[in-house]
Amino acid sequence: MAKKYRYAKAEPCVQAIIFARVSTKEQEPGASLKAQREAMEDYCNKIGLPIVQKYKVIESSTNGKRVQFNEMLDFVKKQKRKTAIVVHCIDRFQRRFNECVEVESLLLDDKTDLHFCKEGLILTKNSPSSDIMRWDMGILSGKMYVANLRDNVNRGMNYNWSIGKYQTKAPVGYLNVNKDIIIDEDRAPLVKKMFEMYATGRHSIKSLHKFAEEMHLCSSHTKTNKPLGRETIYAMLKNPFYYGEMIIRGEKMPHMYEPLITKTLYDKVQALLSGSKIHTKAQEYAKIPFIFRGLVKCANCGSTISSESHKKKSGKEYTYLRCAHTKGNCHQGLVKETLLLQQLDDEIFSKISLNSKILEPLKKCVQKKLLEETEANAVMKRQITNELNRLEDRETVVKEAFYNRDITRDEWLQEKANIATKREELQKTAEKYSDISKEIQSTVNDVLDIATSASQIMKTANPIQQNKLLSLVLEECYLDGQRLIYKLQKPFDKLVNLKSASSWFDFQKEDIKEYENLAEKVQMYKTERETI
Repeated sequence: MAKKYRYAKAEPCVQAIIFARVSTKEQEPGASLKAQREAMEDYCNKIGLPIVQKYKVIESSTNGKRVQFNEMLDFVKKQKRKTAIVVHCIDRFQRRFNECVEVESLLLDDKTDLHFCKEGLILTKNSPSSDIMRWDMGILSGKMYVANLRDNVNRGMNYNWSIGKYQTKAPVGYLNVNKDIIIDEDRAPLVKKMFEMYATGRHSIKSLHKFAEEMHLCSSHTKTNKPLGRETIYAMLKNPFYYGEMIIRGEKMPHMYEPLITKTLYDKVQALLSGSKIHTKAQEYAKIPFIFRGLVKCANCGSTISSESHKKKSGKEYTYLRCAHTKGNCHQGLVKETLLLQQLDDEIFSKISLNSKILEPLKKCVQKKLLEETEANAVMKRQITNELNRLEDRETVVKEAFYNRDITRDEWLQEKANIATKREELQKTAEKYSDISKEIQSTVNDVLDIATSASQIMKTANPIQQNKLLSLVLEECYLDGQRLIYKLQKPFDKLVNLKSASSWFDFQKEDIKEYENLAEKVQMYKTERETI
């Protein structure tokens, strides 16, 4: 970074400013701004420079904008007389090279000289390259110090996380006390009560907000005693800390503190928040069956999308979907239910329907593939079972060899470990060749039957039946403006744009898992449809 300076005669400084800095308010007592100031005042008195301004700065030299530092430089620029900048040492002045350009500009324009008291270094516009190098090395040393400090801090934080320590503000219901986290005896019961209330399915974020207001429940970190807001309550319900895990850099890790709730209770709340479980709260319109009830979230703010009926003057009723607006500012407006139904018919149900010419060949094709897969799995499982039996025999032989002193104890333990490793590998392989049960075969046929009648159900069935079908076919459904954004539940996604039986089905092991996951949902759908 050494510069080629102009060697014109430099004017002497006739006045000085002193610049003392610490990084944080907490650091101030230890770093001693007072000590820096006194050392610089003595220095200016010795060299006969009157002090026209004193800066006592509390700001980081590496993070964010250096507002007070830049104010100091602006002050020097505006002086009509040459003004020396006096600092205690280089790392109190800067710990990065970003500021060098502007400081060097002041030096070259002969607006200032830079005095570092501790190093005994004075920089002018005619300073030799060796002095400039000393300045550069001082900055580099400060930069290395900050990097090492950051590494040490990260090491300490990683270690604390590994033993379950939480290193930031405790959530509502807990208190930070002497670098520890303890249960807040006043707030913890109320927090637990809010989880229990929401888990019943009869409460919303809005009703919990009202409960927080009535109980005067606020965060221990606020000075205003303002009750918890809706966004805070939502974040609280999503926080796994309450059952025993903390989120560190996007990942869950167990913590060492006493939980307020069980994992089971937390999971019930998450099912309701995600929409996979429908609220049973008695509310306006609750007795009216709506097609999209409990299925849709707002793409803008994440709030639940509810349905409501509007009757026109003509007497005709229309159903609209609207955002609950429980999570801050959201501009999602009302959307006609018929508009969304038309979208789904165009994109899914008009394409997913199967006629008998395709349905029966498709069923036969699927069942044939399942049978072939079952037979192949059986062969592989027999081979794996035989290999496991051979390992068991080998283990017995090795054990007897040790007892007969034909091999040493170390040789026996080594062979025993090798056998255990091979057994574990074979058992994992066996899991890939799981049985294809009659339940899965039945589920495959049920899915195809549902697909055949899906379009007719969406056009003629009652709203409850339509709702059940949508909950089976769709997942992660969001309302964005006038359109739905969604994912199709596997394997319904393969039925869209189906032209022939062979064009859809090339049966893989992953497909078996899909039907295995869907079996319970399909059976529940069939049962509920029969009772509606």
